[in-house]
Amino acid sequence: MPLLVQKYGGTSVSTPERREMVLQKIIAAKNSGNDVVVIVSAMGRRGDPYATDTFLDMLKEVGPNPDPKKKDLLASCGEIISACLVAHALDRKGYLAEAMTGFQAGIHTDSNFTNAEIIKITPDRVFKALKDGKIVVIAGFQGFTEDWEITTLGRGGSDTTAIAVGGAIKADLVEIYTDVPGVALTDPRIVPEAPFIRNIEFAPMYWLARAGAKVIHPRAVKTAITYNMPFAVRSTFSDDPGTIVGRSGENFGGIYGIALTRQVHIIRIHDKELTDFWKRYALDDLFYVADSEGCCFAVQGDLSSLITQGSQLSVSSECDLITLVWDENSGISAETINAILTGAGFTWEGFFSLPSGGTWALPSAQTQKVVQTLFGAFNKGAALAG
Repeated sequence: MPLLVQKYGGTSVSTPERREMVLQKIIAAKNSGNDVVVIVSAMGRRGDPYATDTFLDMLKEVGPNPDPKKKDLLASCGEIISACLVAHALDRKGYLAEAMTGFQAGIHTDSNFTNAEIIKITPDRVFKALKDGKIVVIAGFQGFTEDWEITTLGRGGSDTTAIAVGGAIKADLVEIYTDVPGVALTDPRIVPEAPFIRNIEFAPMYWLARAGAKVIHPRAVKTAITYNMPFAVRSTFSDDPGTIVGRSGENFGGIYGIALTRQVHIIRIHDKELTDFWKRYALDDLFYVADSEGCCFAVQGDLSSLITQGSQLSVSSECDLITLVWDENSGISAETINAILTGAGFTWEGFFSLPSGGTWALPSAQTQKVVQTLFGAFNKGAALAG
């Protein structure tokens, strides 16, 4: 019997009406002859009664600096509530279901509380429940240490749970259900006509996720690479086929995607002796480069602690990072993009090279026009091609 893992995010389970749509997708998968394992996130977003951030805000109300163990124990509750509600609702519809915590599902992690890494999964109880004909509903975002402490997996933790569980039980496919119908070439709020990609390989998806594409967390993609576990990104609220990540990818005129990271500053340090010291301040290793004069990197947030270090440095005005990832066989290069930007009258504060791609830091006020210009340049006569 085919084995399917489905993951539903917080917006998908946030209301009774949305949970009913989730139940119908789970039941349809079961009725199609699949064994089904479901991973759920906590319901809603900050301010909603059972959202993870709402629970953590309760700790802040008591006082600052809570013990990380206590934070994780409380943070794990939202997903457990979701798992119990979904499993009970399936029972009421005549489909036997078993709710499990990450601990019960055998998700072993390290002891890096609030941002733990999965070490291994021992899914004996999952297999037993499936053998008994049940739908298994697992609380995402959590696991346990060798000392039996509850941990959480950090941002993107439920996606990571789904892909890791899928890999451990050798699922035929993992489906990540969210509130968007797949992976778009770029942000549809900037380019409404941006197409949704049907297939994309692991590597370009990983670089786009690290560079700011919000549809999937880079840790989840990295987990999929580790397990060689293809996964689909689909909408809970439609029947669109979505995007399959991990299959031979399509591209748009040679481009796999254009990702954005908002509100950064570009720092230039004229200190060639201490470049490794400064690297820790970079937003991501992708956005750091050293040369014979010093280093250049992107930072986000408060700059005060960095500026007080006293080295010779310059700080740009606020920028956005615009990343393009392209097919290495397309003939596109950084020089290609430079020519497009220069021809349109744009200048940039910094450039960072990526594998088969690059990141340009441009003034935030120009971002929308830059992305539209780049999209238009590759839109001329181009169609999605495998």
